[in-house]
Amino acid sequence: MFRKTKSTDEANDADAAEEETSSALAEAQAAKGRPTPTRREAELARKQRLSGLSADPKKAKRQNRQRDFEAQTERQHGGPVKQFARDYVDSRFRIAEFFIIFAVLLFVVASVPSVALLSVVLWLVMLVAIVFDSVLLVRGVKREAHKRFPNADLGRIGWYSLMRSMQFRKWRLPKPRLKRGEKF
Repeated sequence: MFRKTKSTDEANDADAAEEETSSALAEAQAAKGRPTPTRREAELARKQRLSGLSADPKKAKRQNRQRDFEAQTERQHGGPVKQFARDYVDSRFRIAEFFIIFAVLLFVVASVPSVALLSVVLWLVMLVAIVFDSVLLVRGVKREAHKRFPNADLGRIGWYSLMRSMQFRKWRLPKPRLKRGEKF
């Protein structure tokens, strides 16, 4: 009774009881394949399922930004009329999208005194070509839009298409769906 060491029978009973509890715990985990989550983990998992966001805070923030950007883009560039205008602009070659490159080259050429007059003439030719191309673009977009969307409010569809035509093709948002020369 007041011994320091246990008898072998008591030791065997303790080992057997310990094995039973560990086997019962293992069976409970084997039945569902994992330990029971804590309350905090369960609440976090539920919130993630409801929101559709990632557990990683940086990834969740990135997903939020992407979702907000897409919603803003849809508000700004949504609708079938604007989609038509984007396709109309993207399916054709436009002189205005190369204006920035041409302007930089002309500034470099203008710094050479012997060809300074030539750069002024090239400026005028480029401006006339851009104005002519832009007028044709706006008239064409409006004419086609009236045919395809007779009852729609076209608003400033000409201005929208003109601004899109002056951007580099790779920098346009939303990204072009059509290649040059493709029918829409």
